[in-house]
Amino acid sequence: MNLLPNINVKKKLITSLTLFLVFSIVGIAAAQEVQRTYTVINPQIAVQLNPGSTNQGTTSIINESNVPLTFSLSVQDYIVQDTKGTPTILPPNTLSNKYSAASWIIVTPTTFTLKPQEKKDIGYFIQVPKDARPGGHYAAIVVTPNTPGQQPTNGTTIQTQIGALFYLTVNGKVNEQAQVTKFTASPSFAEFGPVNILTEIKNLGDLHIQPLGNITVSGLFGNWTYNLAKDNIFPGGVARDYQNTVGQWFMMGPYTAKLAATYGQNNNLTLSATTTFWVFPWRIALIILLIIIAIILGYKYFKKKSSGKVAQQEKAKEEAPKTEPSEPQKATETPTS
Repeated sequence: MNLLPNINVKKKLITSLTLFLVFSIVGIAAAQEVQRTYTVINPQIAVQLNPGSTNQGTTSIINESNVPLTFSLSVQDYIVQDTKGTPTILPPNTLSNKYSAASWIIVTPTTFTLKPQEKKDIGYFIQVPKDARPGGHYAAIVVTPNTPGQQPTNGTTIQTQIGALFYLTVNGKVNEQAQVTKFTASPSFAEFGPVNILTEIKNLGDLHIQPLGNITVSGLFGNWTYNLAKDNIFPGGVARDYQNTVGQWFMMGPYTAKLAATYGQNNNLTLSATTTFWVFPWRIALIILLIIIAIILGYKYFKKKSSGKVAQQEKAKEEAPKTEPSEPQKATETPTS
């Protein structure tokens, strides 16, 4: 009885079933992969207001995804707690009135749908209370992008994202104070450049600041100037890190880095710091030193060897027997008979 045809049929069925399952899984994964990307035209809104005054303006959202998206907008307070300037959205009515601004702002519309690459203008209206505390107040437009008709389930995750940050300054007497808490080179001793400079500035005042300044680096083999990034620092003792990569590959000797910056509403308050670091290519220097030592030793060796040969030759000459020149023999005449 021939069983080979049955075996071949089973193999074909198993192969077909496996391919069907693989393509089905890939198809489902591709169908679930939806890009929810968008662009906010005006991500930071800075406004200076008097107590009791109003302000209005617009920002915009562009749907950069490949499917229509429905956007839900709300306004919530935020704070910054790390040294990278990352905003943290707070639940409603949890931030103290010292910095809160969410209740002052209204945005319209709060819900809308955009086709792929479609743009929508968002209007905002700000009403500052008459008894608002002078200084900085902060809020964010919180955006929830979703595909039309989709509801959050166990299999999907709907992420809220920040659309725009409000930096509101209420005019009045405020405390402006900041200090440089770190200004270091890493590493402080390097074999080659460039070297990283870490600057940390802490805002001890009541209003956000944006230090403006530069770092100058000077040394034997070069002088460079680098600008600080134009980043806001949240008030209330929050610090912000600034990273600058300075110098070039070949550097040697001591280098001095100096920070000179200003901040404040009138940009008349100063910040300064100084640090020193060394760069020395010790591996290359060690190789060069070993080569020099080898050359010197080789020179001495060959010189000693040559001197020895000369000495041996001279000694051999001195020890050789001296032969006196022989006198010429006189011819004698033989008498004849």
